[in-house]
Amino acid sequence: MRYRWMFPILFCCVPALAMEKAAYDSNARMIALIADGGDVGVTSSLVAVLPNAKRIPLQVRVNRKGVVRQGQDLAWSGEFELPDASRGRMELKAEEDASGVRYTSTIKAETALDLEAIEFVLDLPRPLFLNGQVSPSGAPAIPLTPVKPADTAFYRGETTGLHVQNATGDVAIDIGFGDARHAAVIDRWDSLDRSYQVRVAVHRGPFTPDSTATLTAALRLTDTRPAPGPTHLTLDTSKPGYEFDGFGANYCWDNSSPVTAYTRKNLKIAWGRMEMKMRDWDKERNSPGPLLRADFETMRYFKENGVPFVVSIWWLPERFYTDPYMQSRSGHFRIIDPEKWDEVLDLLGSYLLYAKENYGVEAGLFSFNEANKGVYVGLTPETHLHAIKRIGAYFQKIGLKTRMLLGDATGPRDTHKFVLEAASDPEAMQFIGAVGFHTWGEGTLEQYAAWGDVAEWLRKPLLVSELGVDGAAYYTRSWDSYHYGLREARLTQQLMLYARPRGTQYWQFTNDYTLVRVKPDGTLEPTQRFWLMKQFTDLTPRKSTVLTTKSDQESVLLTAFRHENSYTLHILNLGAAREADLEGLPKADWQVTQTTETAGFQESRAGGSPDGKLRLALPSRSLVTLTTTQATAQVATGPRR
Repeated sequence: MRYRWMFPILFCCVPALAMEKAAYDSNARMIALIADGGDVGVTSSLVAVLPNAKRIPLQVRVNRKGVVRQGQDLAWSGEFELPDASRGRMELKAEEDASGVRYTSTIKAETALDLEAIEFVLDLPRPLFLNGQVSPSGAPAIPLTPVKPADTAFYRGETTGLHVQNATGDVAIDIGFGDARHAAVIDRWDSLDRSYQVRVAVHRGPFTPDSTATLTAALRLTDTRPAPGPTHLTLDTSKPGYEFDGFGANYCWDNSSPVTAYTRKNLKIAWGRMEMKMRDWDKERNSPGPLLRADFETMRYFKENGVPFVVSIWWLPERFYTDPYMQSRSGHFRIIDPEKWDEVLDLLGSYLLYAKENYGVEAGLFSFNEANKGVYVGLTPETHLHAIKRIGAYFQKIGLKTRMLLGDATGPRDTHKFVLEAASDPEAMQFIGAVGFHTWGEGTLEQYAAWGDVAEWLRKPLLVSELGVDGAAYYTRSWDSYHYGLREARLTQQLMLYARPRGTQYWQFTNDYTLVRVKPDGTLEPTQRFWLMKQFTDLTPRKSTVLTTKSDQESVLLTAFRHENSYTLHILNLGAAREADLEGLPKADWQVTQTTETAGFQESRAGGSPDGKLRLALPSRSLVTLTTTQATAQVATGPRR
């Protein structure tokens, strides 16, 4: 994502699989098995077991080096190095069909590897399988009790497969190995996690140079749990929550690409964000090149469509740092040389004035991108305060309306503390126009709410200035799946319910984390993630009021918006198909738009809600949006006064 230099990524695609059977992360590890009933959080990994029993995970990324995706298939390769400097390679491949997933791990030793074993490891969710059982092939079932076994293992032995099921027998995972392998089922509880852990030997004992070992694990998830009962969803039109401008996006890189043009044409946005390319501007301010011109044209597009936007700096010219030319472009936490501040201000101001004078646009807000983590300019809470006052005063002096975005911090996990120093300074506050944070790595509901609390405390709008799930997904395009899109939709719903933002800026509507595939013939094809996004961007009225909602099931999230007499309700169902009983609706006729894994943005009529109630079918793993634009819409108890 933001942690590297971006080049255009226009990739071809193969025909989509009918239904996803598993999800994978940026290190090619499985992170879920998927069925109609929803996701089961099964995670995989390769682990080297040293002679001293120390366990070393192999599917990790160190100094940005890790597995690489091979073409468009679910295939990856990578290198690993053990603590004694011995080395090897791994080839990984997943094949999905109606029966499930076949995940193949191949290890090749480049040097001698002094090992006890290399294991394929699966972590199964303990709450789901507690008091269930595991059955090795041809052997009696073994209870998965809540009490730790004597040596932490429920089972150790040679087997061709394992059958694991929950206490009621309606959720099961079958794991087949083809031939007999040494396997163990462990009651794991350590500082990182708690799970029932399956360990299967890919190879036991040392490797000689150039030797290989392979394991294919066939995994099948069976989920026959009874269909969930109707979910009860309540809308309270008498309790408006907060004002919401709408959903938007980042347009930081690749603004002249066909993908960017496609999203501009087909997705409505209410907020934008751009990179302020200071390295390019420093060289080309007298004659801007194509990258800069594309950015300025994007700003003009924002203005013509009434879209406020942020400009953010990732990199400065090397001479402005305290350690010029001593780090790579991707070096983190670069410090601005105190002696260079006047020159920095001149460069910033000249860029914004050029946009104003030549394109008729002014950025609403300015920030340094993720300065709390130094991506790539680093600021402490104290120097963040200093920068706000110095830059804010300079913009004011040269006649710019651009104000400062407080924070623009990476990650939601207690990062609100970074802004408290500036938030408590009256002089700094006169230059601050909004508060912003990023969501990479996700957080708790309380951590999202903390950012909303800061903005409310300061009486400033809150922006989710980078809305994204996994900041490492770009390494292997693991964002290109419907499962990832549902994670983005879940995050969006949670942010609306808890963070209370004025606007969001998805990362991003260009080639990076793209919502659109480029086919071999050069034509563009929207993904299912695109249709999920389109429901949020196109069906949510701009300048709306977010209304109070309630859901009685954790896997169903409801948000609601009102603009004058128009209403939009987004219902995200993360699990099995079910019905929804809605209450508290205005009297109106409703339009339904829904996206599932196999069909995007499907429209139909839901009927009316004369008594404020409506029953609606929710497909499994879907986003369903209800809209009405009738001027006569009114709450069930009478007209809104």
